[in-house]
Amino acid sequence: MVTSENPSWRRDLLWLALAFGLLFGFRLGSYPLDNPDEGRNAEIPREMLATGDWVTPRLNGVNYFEKPPLMYWAVGACLKVFGSSEWSMRATPALFALGGILLTYAAARRLYGRMTGLTSAIVLGTSLLYFGTGRFLVLDMPVSVLMSATLFCFILAVGEPPGSRRRWLFYGLYASA
Repeated sequence: MVTSENPSWRRDLLWLALAFGLLFGFRLGSYPLDNPDEGRNAEIPREMLATGDWVTPRLNGVNYFEKPPLMYWAVGACLKVFGSSEWSMRATPALFALGGILLTYAAARRLYGRMTGLTSAIVLGTSLLYFGTGRFLVLDMPVSVLMSATLFCFILAVGEPPGSRRRWLFYGLYASA
């Protein structure tokens, strides 16, 4: 929360979002989709858009209930907004990765201070596996970020006194789980 005591929250979040947004977005669509995972994870949302059925995931016309549909919905939304391209399909994991970096900053700052938050976010964002997974259309990045959000909300909530902030952190825990 931005107050007169900590005006750097908003500035830090803005700089992290800008720096890592550029890093994760750089040449995101400059190479073709990889087989088989990226092709499959792009085809399902494309079929959702083509059929107008956002409830039943389909792969080549066959119902595909093997994975949770959140990623497919997010990729489908990006396809609808940005058009059909490799960049728009890979934007979803990149945005999740950016969200994970910002969540890490916020949780670490809240627990241990500004420098720890910045260091944690920078270390996470520049980790090779995290960076690679954020640029590849697989379900690993959303799972990783949502699990992290669940744990962050829990850790922050148990340290809060009873009240609305604690309740909202537990709501965040439930939603991200």
